[in-house]
Amino acid sequence: MVVQAASNDYYLPKKSDTTSTSNGILGKDDFLKILITQLQNQDPTQPMDDKSFISQMASFTTLEQTQNMNDMLEKFVNGQSQNQLSNLSTMIGKQIEWNSTSTDDEGNTSTQLIKSTIKSVTMQNGSVEYITNDNQTLSPSQIVTVSEGQESNV
Repeated sequence: MVVQAASNDYYLPKKSDTTSTSNGILGKDDFLKILITQLQNQDPTQPMDDKSFISQMASFTTLEQTQNMNDMLEKFVNGQSQNQLSNLSTMIGKQIEWNSTSTDDEGNTSTQLIKSTIKSVTMQNGSVEYITNDNQTLSPSQIVTVSEGQESNV
């Protein structure tokens, strides 16, 4: 950033005069500091053009609104993840069936229908996992049948 001073000299800010976010992207505070520096160091006989000032303020407003929208979207997504986990907790105690494929020592593959009951639901890296009573971890796509808890044989 180079700012023209009143004496037609150019001012190059020191490293400590500028700030940026940890990822190297200028934020709305940085933008406002640049605008203030421009206004403070402008030539009084040739002030900044109205159109230029309005354009910069519009850019600042757009930047601020975009950041606010990103913050709200992030909160919404986090809320939806928690909401999804709460909704899926209704699966606890349900009896499920899934296909388990195994290969024996001779290379023969067999598929077996396994039944178990869900004891917990977890969220790992944004993905839902079901933990069964026999400590199997399953993704929702592996489950082929869901029914009420185990029926008692009376």
